[in-house]
Amino acid sequence: MVKLAAVLAVPLALLATVASLGVVVVDVQEGGPDGHRIMVPVPLVFAQAALAAGPIVAEEELRIPDEALEHIGIAREILDALAAAPDGVLVHVQEPDEEVIIRKVGDKLVVRVHGNEEEVSVNVPLSLARSALPDSDGRISTVAMAGSLGGVRFTDLVEVHDGNDHVRIWVW
Repeated sequence: MVKLAAVLAVPLALLATVASLGVVVVDVQEGGPDGHRIMVPVPLVFAQAALAAGPIVAEEELRIPDEALEHIGIAREILDALAAAPDGVLVHVQEPDEEVIIRKVGDKLVVRVHGNEEEVSVNVPLSLARSALPDSDGRISTVAMAGSLGGVRFTDLVEVHDGNDHVRIWVW
């Protein structure tokens, strides 16, 4: 009995450790009777390690073109202003077939699109968006992005319903 408890304790301890560190989950469901479902849970620590190794693997691909660099300061100012702003609706567009609402809620930019066939929900943590901005040389710090991922646990990042298809990405 003691041996069985010891054998079961190791995987349970490993599972508890991974769960306590967080998991990024990508869940894709195809609609219809022959639809497939693919669910990929990635321990957050693996995603962070992959992002941290990104500059080593592909440094030049992570550089922003010079013509875009002149606008990065404005983007940073906008994100800072959004973070300091009170919660509220920023954009509301309503047409006969579609409605788009963009609002600031807490530390997130929340985008909702409601259409005849689709529903889209995107939650952008402002801290993650700021960490994705490049430095003055145009390089994106994947290490900073990796660090920001830990701060967005328990967040639904993206959810899309398109007809019978469903995609969801969240950090647990």
